[in-house]
Amino acid sequence: MLVAAGLFWIAYDNASYSLASRGTVAIAVWWGFIVILAFGLWPRTPVPRAAMLVGGLVAALALWTLTSLLWTSNTEATFDEFNRASLYLGTFIVVVLLSGRSNLGRFADGLALAVTGVAAVALISRLFPGSFPEGDLPTFLPGTVTRLSFPLGYWNGLAIFLALGVPLLLRLALVADSSFLRGLALAPMPMIAATVYLTSSRGGVATALVGSLVFVALTERRWAAAAAFAASLVGASGAIGVLLARDALVNGPLGTDLVEREGRSAALLIVLACVVTGLVYGLGVHLLEGRIRFRETVGRIVVVTVLVLALVGMVASDPAARVEGFKALPGADITASDGGFVKAHLLSGGGSGRWQFWSAALGQWDAHPVIGAGAGTYESWWAQHASFSYFVRDAHSLYLEALGELGIVGFLLIVSVVLAGVAVGVQRSWRAPGDAGVTTAALTAAFVAYAVSLGLEWMWELTAVSVLGVAALALVTGPATVPLAEPRVAVAESSAPPARRPGFGLGIAALAIAWVLICAQAIPVLANREIARSQSAVGRSDLTSALKHANAARDIQPWAASPYVQLALVNEEAGALVRARAWINEAIDRDRHNWRLWLVLARVETKLGYPRAASDSLRRAVELNPRSPLFQGLVDGATG
Repeated sequence: MLVAAGLFWIAYDNASYSLASRGTVAIAVWWGFIVILAFGLWPRTPVPRAAMLVGGLVAALALWTLTSLLWTSNTEATFDEFNRASLYLGTFIVVVLLSGRSNLGRFADGLALAVTGVAAVALISRLFPGSFPEGDLPTFLPGTVTRLSFPLGYWNGLAIFLALGVPLLLRLALVADSSFLRGLALAPMPMIAATVYLTSSRGGVATALVGSLVFVALTERRWAAAAAFAASLVGASGAIGVLLARDALVNGPLGTDLVEREGRSAALLIVLACVVTGLVYGLGVHLLEGRIRFRETVGRIVVVTVLVLALVGMVASDPAARVEGFKALPGADITASDGGFVKAHLLSGGGSGRWQFWSAALGQWDAHPVIGAGAGTYESWWAQHASFSYFVRDAHSLYLEALGELGIVGFLLIVSVVLAGVAVGVQRSWRAPGDAGVTTAALTAAFVAYAVSLGLEWMWELTAVSVLGVAALALVTGPATVPLAEPRVAVAESSAPPARRPGFGLGIAALAIAWVLICAQAIPVLANREIARSQSAVGRSDLTSALKHANAARDIQPWAASPYVQLALVNEEAGALVRARAWINEAIDRDRHNWRLWLVLARVETKLGYPRAASDSLRRAVELNPRSPLFQGLVDGATG
C-alpha cells in the first residue's frame, strides 16, 4: 500500500515534473537511503551482480552528465539533468535494497494499484467535469484542451504511465489467490482503455501492446496470459465503443450541458464494462482453468498465423507512404469534420514533428560526436537549427537526445542500462518457476514497454513515468527475482543467511554521498523559491525585497543563469540600466546559447542609448532562433 500511495502521489502532482516537485521526491528518496543504512535495513539476501552492474551503469550515466558541466553552454540545465539522473539512481538503489522474494508480489501489486488509481482519477475528471482542479495546460496549448492530460499534465505521459501498468494487471489476473480476485484484477482494463483513448496517444497504445505481448511471450503460462489479454481487449473495445457514440465528450467543445449528460451515461456504461469483464474472466477461470490443454503445435500455429497476419497488414498499409507521412511536417489540426480529432489522430501516421526533432538531435551529435554538447542543451540547439518554427525542449527520444547532449559515451551508457535490464529480465523470467516467473515476466514487460516509450517520447523527463520504469528495472535485476539455485531446496527468506553488511568506511562514504546528493537537489529548489519570491515582490512593486530575494538565489546557485536574469530584470524595472546590463551579461556567460537572454540584453542596451551594441545583441538573438515569429522580417537584416 505504501508503494501504491507513493507512486500515486508522484503521478497526481502533475507527474512531479516541476523542479520543486521532482526535487522533493529526490530528497525523500535519498533520505530513505540514509534511513536504510542508519537502521540496518540491508537486505537479508545479497545484492546480485546484475543489480550492481545496472546500478553502476546508472551511476556512471549520472556522473557523465555531471562531467558535461566542463563543456556545456548551459550550466544550470546540465546540473538539473544531473539531479534528474541522481533521482533515478536513488530510486533504483532504494527499491533494490527494500525488495526481496517475500515482498516481490506486493511491490508489483502496489505499482498496479497506483496505475489503477490514476486511471480512475483521470477518467472521472473527464466524465464529471469540475471533480478536480483544472490544470494550466489548455491556457498555454489551447489546441490540446480536448486531449485528456489530468493528472499528469501531458496526454502522452498519462497514456504511457497507464500502459506500463497493463502487464502488471495481467500478471495479477494469473496469480491472484481466487477466481474472484483474478477477475477483479482485470476489471480496470476497460477504464484504462477509455482513458488512453481520451488522451489520443498513439504512443500509449503502442506501449500497452508492447508490454502485453512481451508478457505473453515471456511467461510460461502463455495460454492463460493470452486469454487474459483477449478478455481485456474485449472489455476495452466495449469501453471505447461507449466513447465513440459520444462525440461531444470526446472531441468537445467541453464544458457544455451535453458533455455533462454524455459523461454521466458513459460513466455508467464503462463501469458496467469493467464489471462484466471482471465477472466473465473470473467465471471463465473458475470453470475452465486446468480443464483445457493446448498442444505445443497449436501454439506454434497461432504464433505463425499472427506473424503472417502482421506482415500482410504491414504490406497492405503501404509502409513507404507511412514513412513519408511520418517524416512530413505537422499539418493543420484535425477537426470534427475529419471524423473527430481523437479517432483521426489515433489512426493517422504522422510523426507530429518527431522526424525533425530526431534529425536535429543527430545534427547535434554530428557536431559533438564523442562527448556531446552537454546535458540539457537540446532546447537551444533546436531553436538555432530547427527545420520549422516550433518550441520544443526535448528530442522526443532519450536515445537520440543523449547522442547530441552526451555524445557516444552517454548513448552507450543508456543503451547498456536498457540491454542489461532486458537481458536479465528475460533470463530470470524463463528460469523462475510458478508465480515468481509470472511476476518477473510482468515486470520485465513493463520495463521493455518503458524502454520503448523512451525512444518515442520525453518520458525520461516525466518523473512519475520514469520512477515506475526504474522501479520495474530494480525489481527485475535485484534480489527479489533471483531464481533459487538448482538443485538446492528452496528455503524461506527469513532463514537465508544475511547479506554481508558494508564496512564502516564504505557505509560512511555512502552516507556522505547521499547527503551531498540531497544538497545538490535542494540547491536549485531553494534558488527557484527565492526567484519566485522576487517575482512576487516585483508584482507588488517592492523592488527592494525583489533584489534581496534575487541576490539570495544567486548566492544559493551562483553557476545558474536564472538568478542573474532576475537581477537584471529587477534592476531594469528600477531604472538601474547599467547594472541590469552587467547582470544579463553574467547570465549569458552561464547560458551562452539562450536567445532570450540576448534579446533582453538588446532591450536594455536600447534603453541605454547604445544602438550599435543593441543591434549586435539582436543579431545574436536572431542567429540563435532564426525561425521565431518574433523575428520575422528581421532575419535577413540581422544575419546578413
